[in-house]
Amino acid sequence: MRPKFLSRVLVLSAAFLLLTAPVFSQAFNASMTGVVADASGGVIPGVELTLINVATGSQATFISDDQGRYTFQNVTPGRYELRAALAGFREYVQTGIELAINQRARLNVTLQVGQLSETVEVVGQPSQLNFESGAREEGISPDTLQRLPLLVSGTVRSAAGFAVLMPGVTTGGSNNAFDARISGGVQSGDEAVVDGVSMQQGTMSQSGMISIFQDFPYSPDMVSEMKILTSNYEPQYGGTAGATIIAETKSGTNEFHGSAFWFHRNSVLNASAFGQERPFNLQHNLGANIGGPVRLPGLWSDNVKTFFYFNHEQFRINGGATAPILSIPSLKNRQGDFTDWVDGAGNLIPIYDPATLRPNPAFDPAQPEGAGNLPFLRDQFMGCDGNSPNVICSDRFANSIALAYLQHLPNPTREGALLNYQAPPLPDVLVANTKYYFWRIDTNIGDQDHLYFSSWSQWAPRNENTLLPIPISNTVYTDPQNSWINRLNWMRTFSPTLVNHFAIGYLNRNEGYGSLNEDLIDQFPKIQGVAAHTHVPVMSFSDGYQSYSTTNGLGRLNITTRPTVVGNNLMTWVRGSHTFKFGGEYRDLGQNFHDNTNNAGSFSFGRGTTGLRGITSGNPIASFLLEQVGSGNVQFRTVDAWYARQRAYSVYGGDTWKVTPKLTFNYGLRWDIFTPSFEVNDRLSFFDPTLPNPGAGGRLGALAFADEFLTRTGRRHPEVTWKKGFAPRVGFAYAYDEKTVVRTGYGIFFHQAYNPGWGGGMNLDGYNANPSFSSTLGGLQAAFILSQGFPQDFARPP
Repeated sequence: MRPKFLSRVLVLSAAFLLLTAPVFSQAFNASMTGVVADASGGVIPGVELTLINVATGSQATFISDDQGRYTFQNVTPGRYELRAALAGFREYVQTGIELAINQRARLNVTLQVGQLSETVEVVGQPSQLNFESGAREEGISPDTLQRLPLLVSGTVRSAAGFAVLMPGVTTGGSNNAFDARISGGVQSGDEAVVDGVSMQQGTMSQSGMISIFQDFPYSPDMVSEMKILTSNYEPQYGGTAGATIIAETKSGTNEFHGSAFWFHRNSVLNASAFGQERPFNLQHNLGANIGGPVRLPGLWSDNVKTFFYFNHEQFRINGGATAPILSIPSLKNRQGDFTDWVDGAGNLIPIYDPATLRPNPAFDPAQPEGAGNLPFLRDQFMGCDGNSPNVICSDRFANSIALAYLQHLPNPTREGALLNYQAPPLPDVLVANTKYYFWRIDTNIGDQDHLYFSSWSQWAPRNENTLLPIPISNTVYTDPQNSWINRLNWMRTFSPTLVNHFAIGYLNRNEGYGSLNEDLIDQFPKIQGVAAHTHVPVMSFSDGYQSYSTTNGLGRLNITTRPTVVGNNLMTWVRGSHTFKFGGEYRDLGQNFHDNTNNAGSFSFGRGTTGLRGITSGNPIASFLLEQVGSGNVQFRTVDAWYARQRAYSVYGGDTWKVTPKLTFNYGLRWDIFTPSFEVNDRLSFFDPTLPNPGAGGRLGALAFADEFLTRTGRRHPEVTWKKGFAPRVGFAYAYDEKTVVRTGYGIFFHQAYNPGWGGGMNLDGYNANPSFSSTLGGLQAAFILSQGFPQDFARPP
């Protein structure tokens, strides 16, 4: 952990720990309320009620008020036992109580006249209906998480995969988290909360299903329960215009429990594609977990109880689901022989000599271009003997840069110029082995304090799966690729009517991008005039031919991270028929970029430079052999590292008012501020409509730079921070009977300021340049000759 980040976390933690007044959390825990009455229905005040966690033995107490009401707030989801006692009545004991995430359970208690030494035991569960708010929510119970199977398909199992079973949740039919929409909300407009803290990924436009299902998957062996809030939820939930997905991780108990598991997918049962062998494909999701008490001095005593839970699992995949058919140059094409370049009817597609390009004196510009009216003419290649159509004499490409690439191609496995190579099934070796770790420590100090720390991490190896030989591989590998999610929660019970919940979390994803051939740069010709030789120059082609190499080079110089620190605190105060909640949240959002891609250039080849306008002709591989570049571009940089930052502030408060035993009224207000993104070192450019442009005669509208803009306006970003994000919430719940509840509500919800997207809202025009050159004369005239180097007639960045 970096010292700068550690100091920031410590300062932020200290600040929040001091704020135990009703300021600043997203309470994902449950609550249970009810009324204590006698057999005739008369309310009974002064009854001592005790709620006991069956798994850990922790307790909470409440004395019923003058209306017989009781409430337990901020209750950790789990299995409970409720006891009620008062002199003159038999002791009441109810077991089998299961409280879920964010559940607002209602359980009325009926005491019978008798001695305290007598006990009335009831086995039952509070109604699963929400009687206490106008919010709509769907839950995925612990039993469902453990018993229903999840498909092992390309990655570790994710408990969030069950979310698609909930009403109103869709992923576009492809189970793609990026297509997730909930209750008609915007695409990727949902929010994910794990152990009380948002899973927003820095300044990236990603949270919700993208985070909890795809990027940071929590398996069912890590999660105890999930819930989706889809409408009109309380003001402590925000930052989304669609839905909030809440997950609570597993914890240890008074007894040791453990398990081991192995989910296996085998290619033996897969169907074979027509005309192909069944590709080799084995997938494994295996691991083990254990949890229990920590009976060590200082961690276990009459007043202190500590529990642990640990889960480790791995995902391995051998082979792939398909063996794709690719297009690579045929053996003839590599020698300059294009007699196999034919159309669907078997007619030869002519290849023309670019050196013979000339205007057609008979061309009539008033008539459509076509075989009888060509604007330009060229001579077809006829071989060294002058009698071999579509054969290029070898002396024309004897020193071509193309040969350095073509020599590494495998031999075709099929006839023809296209779709002539079936990539072999991947060998029986380990090609992916991603490891996941989760652990959690819970400590109960007396009956007043519950603290826990949870940590999820992922470690993935370098991906070396490639369809082409490594020297020309176009595979982009990620290394390093690791992720962290850490959460600290502290629940403090000041009194039965005053409870505080503090949470702070850190999230980051570390990705380095590179090329499998980055160690072979010196084995390939270096194109002159490019910015740097940090990768093998990329060659790409029209007509579906595979490209060679990738713009990523020297992978550890191409790294992005998404550091995110989120802290929140929620105070719950019960007063009579009112349950007040006050709080707020702070988000420190970041995204760090290091980029040296495309410094050595990308060059594409098409039919035009060896063809003629108006007729089907030309071939991209012929253009490649003759170094006739159709288009090329190179990235020139003065800034190769930049750091996006954004802040978010939220303050909220609300009340749940039990108007009558049947009617509940919820009302509250949330205020959100998401600042625009800025760059740490003010290396940022943007269009300023108020700045005179010297290149346009002083007219307003010019490229502005953040450092100059800061001096001129005092702001580090062009946008004015919007401070009118007030979001009122109103809801009603009417319990017609124990089985029927009518709910309605109204609310305004603001989404996170996600417009910055993948790049963090950072524009570097003026700092960096990406000049490109393209063919002219409708594609007939090459942009330049590859061996002559990248043209230099462009404005370099200052």
